[in-house]
Amino acid sequence: MSALTFTLTTSAKQRIDCSPLTTDTLTGKSLAEIAAIEVLVGNRYERADSVFDISGDDAADIKFANSTDKLDFVGRNMTTGKILVDGNVGAYFGLFLEGGQLEVTGNTDVYTACEMKSGQIKINGNAGDFLGGARPGRRNGMTGGTVIVKGNTGDRTGDHMRRGVILIEGNAGDYCAGRMISGTIAVLGDVGAHLGMGMKRGTVLLTQLPSRGITANFNDCGSHTLAFLPLLFASFKKLDSQFASVESFSRVQRYAGDLAGIGMGEILVKI
Repeated sequence: MSALTFTLTTSAKQRIDCSPLTTDTLTGKSLAEIAAIEVLVGNRYERADSVFDISGDDAADIKFANSTDKLDFVGRNMTTGKILVDGNVGAYFGLFLEGGQLEVTGNTDVYTACEMKSGQIKINGNAGDFLGGARPGRRNGMTGGTVIVKGNTGDRTGDHMRRGVILIEGNAGDYCAGRMISGTIAVLGDVGAHLGMGMKRGTVLLTQLPSRGITANFNDCGSHTLAFLPLLFASFKKLDSQFASVESFSRVQRYAGDLAGIGMGEILVKI
């Protein structure tokens, strides 16, 4: 069997809703049936084969080739299977993801892993704003699963995040972990302004002190040896990420906050 491949054949001037093209919806369908599926292009529906050249037969292993940032909602509500995007991808990549694996070779747009529940997302490029966040007007962001970002992330990473793990090998933008409720965000690079603003609980793990420092709404609790950190790094060993090879450490400088709220969040900086 070969991967079920959707090769974009148009210049994609309008945004394309790819939410019907997941393992859950395509399993058991013939190529003719898949070709007849309607996808939303701009403000009208078109057959999938008018947008994509479709080949392959393994709906558990889906590939989007020649992709651009016009492809939105890839992997929406997926519970099983694997999707590989060759190129960039648009907004809401992995929206409501409940299982399986998503990977993109390029960059993602806004709201990647938005309200994700389980599974794994790997981004080999950069991620846009609100990674792991909540939809506009909602108060629950990512509630489970693992997101690996090889590059940088935009602003508001982990906004309203409730559970799960986000691993960032590059830099994170402004308001990282803003309004975070629980979960873990780890960053190998630098972070922007207003780190942890409105943070209620959860952990931000840094390998270096941010260039902008830690804001005054976090209390310096001194240096600590935390026994759970070696266990956390041991869990990273199975992942395809730089975090798998980062030398485990347990000694950190701990900052608690946001003191403007309940102040139970923590920023841990390697000493």
